[in-house]
Amino acid sequence: MSVDSLPQLGGGDGDGYPVTFEFSSVLNLPDRAKVVQDGKTVGVVTRINLKTDHVDVESRIDNDVVIPADTRATLQQSTVLGDTYVALEDPSGTSDPAPRSAPLVPGGRIPVANTTSPPQLEDTIANLANFVGSGSIQRIQNSIIGVNKVTPARRDELARMVRRVTADLGDLSNNIDVVDKMLNGVSGTADVMNRHLSTYSYWLSPAGMVGFDRATQAAGYIGTVLPSIGSIYSGGYWLIPMLNSLADATGAVQQTKWNVEGEAPHWRELFLNDFLPVDKNPAINITSIKGPDGREMVGNVQDVLRILGATP
Repeated sequence: MSVDSLPQLGGGDGDGYPVTFEFSSVLNLPDRAKVVQDGKTVGVVTRINLKTDHVDVESRIDNDVVIPADTRATLQQSTVLGDTYVALEDPSGTSDPAPRSAPLVPGGRIPVANTTSPPQLEDTIANLANFVGSGSIQRIQNSIIGVNKVTPARRDELARMVRRVTADLGDLSNNIDVVDKMLNGVSGTADVMNRHLSTYSYWLSPAGMVGFDRATQAAGYIGTVLPSIGSIYSGGYWLIPMLNSLADATGAVQQTKWNVEGEAPHWRELFLNDFLPVDKNPAINITSIKGPDGREMVGNVQDVLRILGATP
């Protein structure tokens, strides 16, 4: 008879069914350790058996407790100096008491794949010693010194920086309408792109890709031909007078067009009202004939025709 034979406070000494947990290591797990599920003690460890590649932790679970077969078991401590106990965790991370898989039957086992052993105390101490001795603390100290160097050391510089930030925020608040215009422009651009979504879809379609490919090939040919005419970088200086002459010629043609448009009505009137009617019906209307003495001779038609040679 020993202390372990005494009843344990908090339950775990009544009737129950056996469940075995397989751990890779159970160092510091005391006898009659608690089995806790959702913060409540649901059983007690009854025996620890050392196997070839793992440790069997046999326990007795209360009859009214259901443990799903996919439950994970870990070894935890409530405090740094507290005793280690077996904690049962739901793999889905929910607190729903209803099992998500088939429950463990009496005598069931939770394999090593679903258990987590605590780190060895020696490994923890070794990692801590490695952290202290590897210069990590010195690097952190150097980082803090670098931050202190970047931060203004004098109070007036910090105040000047605060005033500058305040002025920038004030400018932003005073020109918030510009930000609104920019956002409206972005929104309008997005709306236009959405309305022309079919065009973009065509550009990205196989036919559009063929068009892009052909345009690229044509640009390659043009890029090959242009250097033979004259390089823009070395021999392209002749382009400037040529473009100036082309601009002058275009202006002259434009001015000529305006002059022609101004003169065209007068030429149209001359041909339509004067030349074409006479050419179609040629005739001379004699209204008056005066002799050397000033006497009117239009009345004597026969004499006029004789003078003109129209009659003998």
